[in-house]
Amino acid sequence: MNLEDLARKISAKIYTRGKPISIEINRIYAGDRISDLLSQATVKTLLVTNLTGGQVMRVAQLMDIPGICLLDDLIPEPEMINIAIEHQTLLMVSPVGMFETCGRMYQILLEESRVLA
Repeated sequence: MNLEDLARKISAKIYTRGKPISIEINRIYAGDRISDLLSQATVKTLLVTNLTGGQVMRVAQLMDIPGICLLDDLIPEPEMINIAIEHQTLLMVSPVGMFETCGRMYQILLEESRVLA
């Protein structure tokens, strides 16, 4: 699924657009442990997290993660926004918490897979 489409469908605010081409994801990792992210991330992974610091962006940069979704209308730190712009990482903020955000994403991805089948 295209990251910008997914952001719109979950009513997330997009802070940075990411790469100029449409980025497709095929995996979502939801969590706040950097060590788990390092073992789970791929170049087609969307990270869903409560972490708003620059270190998350550094890991995203290292793993070439195309997008990050923050939760609960958290406001990303300026450093995070600057790194996202520099690395062309899509940065969005969901208006709801982890459980509901992941539930919405799951429903959207499930519906899309049914349409494509």
